[in-house]
Amino acid sequence: MRKSLNYQEVDQAADIPQILNIFFPGKCNLQCRYCFVHKQKEDFNEIDEHAIKSAVDIFLNYPGKKKSLSFNGGEPLLEWELVKNIYTYAEKQARKKEVLLEGVVVTNGTLLKQEHVEFFKKYKISFRISIDGDKKTHDKMRPFKIKNGKSSFEVILRNLQKIKFGSLQLSASLVFGPKTVTQLLDNIKFLQQQNFKYVDFYPEIYTTWRKEELVILKQEAKKIEQYYLQLFSVKGRKTFRLSMVDKLLGSSGSGKQAICGKIQIDAMGNFFACDKVFSLPKAVRGEYLVGNSNVGVDEKKRLQFLNNSRKELLSETGLKCETCKFKQHCACAIGHYLYKKKTASAERDFWRSFCAVSKILLTMNSNIIKRLEYDEFFVVLNRF
Repeated sequence: MRKSLNYQEVDQAADIPQILNIFFPGKCNLQCRYCFVHKQKEDFNEIDEHAIKSAVDIFLNYPGKKKSLSFNGGEPLLEWELVKNIYTYAEKQARKKEVLLEGVVVTNGTLLKQEHVEFFKKYKISFRISIDGDKKTHDKMRPFKIKNGKSSFEVILRNLQKIKFGSLQLSASLVFGPKTVTQLLDNIKFLQQQNFKYVDFYPEIYTTWRKEELVILKQEAKKIEQYYLQLFSVKGRKTFRLSMVDKLLGSSGSGKQAICGKIQIDAMGNFFACDKVFSLPKAVRGEYLVGNSNVGVDEKKRLQFLNNSRKELLSETGLKCETCKFKQHCACAIGHYLYKKKTASAERDFWRSFCAVSKILLTMNSNIIKRLEYDEFFVVLNRF
C-alpha cells in the first residue's frame, strides 16, 4: 500500500472520491429490520480518533475543491464528542487546503438535542433523520433494541417539537418495501406536513420484489409524480426537494456505468472501497481493505476492486447495464453484489427486481425534471 496517489491510473474521473463516509458500525439503540450494517460487539469499543483524523487528511489530499464528510452508524450521536472533534478538525484542515467541506450526519433522531442542532447550524452541517413516515409504518420497521414498550416514532416527534431549528432545514431518510409501498405517498405527505424540506426515499436494499409488487410500485410512483407536479402548480404551496431529483440534476452525463465517488473508513481508520462491506461480519470485511490511516490508500487495489466487480457483476447477474439509458444514473450495484455473493443468496430474481425497481424510480424522477425544468421555483429550489 502507498500514501502517494497516482491519478494517471484513474480511468474514470468520477471514481476519485469526493465523499468520505465514516462508519461507527457497533453501537445503535434501534433494531431496524432492514438495516444493512452488521452490528457486532467487537466493534463497540474499537475507536481511534487519531487514526480517523489521519484518514481525513488522506481524503482531503484527493483532487477536488468540494468534498463531503458523512457520519454513519450504528448511531453516530452515541459518539457525539468524537463526531464534534473529527468534524472541527476536518473543517480546519479543509480551509487550509481551500476545500469547501460539506458535513452530513445520518441519525435515527431519538437522541437529538438542542446542542446537536446548534453545532450543525454553526458548521452548516446537514443532518438526515431516518424516519419512515407515520407512527404505524415507522414503529413496525424501526423498533428500539431494548424492548421497553417505547415508540421510537413518538420519541423522534417529541424531539422535533421541542428543538428550535431556526434556519436549519429538516431532511428525512425513508425506507420502503413491498409491505409498505401502498402507504408510500401518504408517508411522504406526512413528512412534508412535519416540515421536512428534503426527502430521501429508497427501497429496502436486499429485498426481492415479486412481479405483482412491482406493478403496485409503478402505480404508486405515478401517484407520487403527479402529486409532486401539483405542488408546483399553485403558488405558495409547501414544497420539498427529492434526493433522486438531486442526483439526476447533479449527474455529469458521462454515460459511464456505476462510477463511484465515495470512499469509506471504519472507526479505526481502515479504508474500504464500498460502504456495503459494513453489511458483512468483521472477519470477512478485511478482504476488502484498500488502505489505512498509517500507509494511505492503495489506489491500484481500490480501482481494481471497482472495475473487476463491475465486470463480475454483469457477467454473473445477467444485467444489461451497458445498453440501459439509465446506466449513468442508476444506483451502484457493486455493494449489493458483494453482499449477495458472500451470503450465497445471489439469485437472478433479485437482480431482475433490483433493475426493475431502479427503472421505475428513475423514470418517475426523470419525468418530474422534464416537466419542471423550466419552472422558476423548481430551479431555485434545486439550485441548478
